[in-house]
Amino acid sequence: MMLNNKLIISLVVCFLFSGLTGVEYKNVHILKGVTPNAFAEDTEEKKATDPTKDQSEGQTPCPECPECPDSAKIVLRGLEDKKLLIEKSQKELAREKKELERYEEQIDEKLIALEALKKQINADMASLEEKKTQKEFAKEAAYEAKIQRLVKMYAGMKPKNAALIVDKMTLEVAQEIFLRMRESSAAQILAFVDSGKAAKISERLAYKKK
Repeated sequence: MMLNNKLIISLVVCFLFSGLTGVEYKNVHILKGVTPNAFAEDTEEKKATDPTKDQSEGQTPCPECPECPDSAKIVLRGLEDKKLLIEKSQKELAREKKELERYEEQIDEKLIALEALKKQINADMASLEEKKTQKEFAKEAAYEAKIQRLVKMYAGMKPKNAALIVDKMTLEVAQEIFLRMRESSAAQILAFVDSGKAAKISERLAYKKK
């Protein structure tokens, strides 16, 4: 009895497994048969509805747009920019040249003014020198006239009286008087002058005559 029950259970299990396997096998064959055909039909339909898809690549040129500019236009635009830059530089150089010319004119004018001022200063200095010379000549002439009066006066005095005055004179004045006096008159007066001072006057006269 137990053996029969086990046999029955085994048969039922085999039947169930064999049925499931057939179903799965059938489904797999169905999928394998339908899917490729479906994909093929779908591709054919797309080709039929869009016949230009395969022909569009590599045949229609790219339209002109900011993303795809013309190389020739780029070169021309660059040349135009360089031309404008050169024109701007030339204008700037022309402006600087005019400024330099204006500065040169101003410098030339100042040099001319300085030259005129220099000539005026030289003329004024010459005039002052001339006036100074004339003044010195007048002063020297007045001094010479004064010394000549003293010489004439002392020569007309007695030697002893003249010697008293000479003793009180400076050596410079006594020297100038005796230089213009005759030797005989000078010797007579010096004979009465203080011996020390007379020696100094005589020494100055000897040095001056040399």
